[in-house]
Amino acid sequence: MVSVVAFASDIKNISITYEYISENPNETPKQAEENAFRNAQTKALEEKFGLDLVGMTAFYQSEQLTNEKVIFSENFLSMSNRTVRGEWIETTERKVLEKTFVDNQYWRIKVYLAGRARNHSTEKADIHYAWINNAHDRHMRKEYYDGDAIMLRFSSPIDGALCVYLIDEDQQANCLLPDQFSGEGYQAIEANKDYLFFYDEEYGEPYLVLGTQKDSEHNLVYIVFSPKTFTKASDHESGKNWRGEPMPRQLSYEDFLKWLAKNQTSDENMVVKSEIITIRK
Repeated sequence: MVSVVAFASDIKNISITYEYISENPNETPKQAEENAFRNAQTKALEEKFGLDLVGMTAFYQSEQLTNEKVIFSENFLSMSNRTVRGEWIETTERKVLEKTFVDNQYWRIKVYLAGRARNHSTEKADIHYAWINNAHDRHMRKEYYDGDAIMLRFSSPIDGALCVYLIDEDQQANCLLPDQFSGEGYQAIEANKDYLFFYDEEYGEPYLVLGTQKDSEHNLVYIVFSPKTFTKASDHESGKNWRGEPMPRQLSYEDFLKWLAKNQTSDENMVVKSEIITIRK
């Protein structure tokens, strides 16, 4: 009880009015809107808690033999990574204030975003993941077509618990992990093990397929991981597919976000990652 109150006391209310200008002429209105809110969230955290700038500069000398002469060259290698210090816990309000398609070339969107956040107090687990279409892929894929399979590569440097959700355009949160046949409230993860989820090793093929009846739609996928054991949100059956197999269990997106905010508030080691995936007809 005391530790939960301590974590809650570190959580701040923050808000921002932010203008987003799209650099991609092919971005759909829905994509532009979601990117506006994502950028607004990042900017609000930066303004409240600041940035961490991790940099590295290396100097090296090389030599090459050309026409019996040795030629020396000097080079610099420089890298930097800017990350916000804060962690977004819960959205309390979001509004689109203005939305304009300028010169038929790009979107200009002004949004208002308010929520609760806190500064990072611990170093979180450096999880690695990628949404993929082919079992041999290693890199993230964010665009799929109706009937495409989707799989998840995942690894963690520490043991822990994992839950995975897909939010569809009907605002339903579908629990992908643990699956509907599991009696556990989470997917157990072993440290330093490479996982390929939604792939049947026995038959050598994926079993989770994406579909859409629209020209295109956008889904949101969440990965929730913690070194502490936690259980998935309370959900319900969602029917069966055309083969008579049970579909992933569901709850409303609103109830999912309440569950997520509650868990993040009490567990400062919880890692939450989200991506927008597009499904085209």
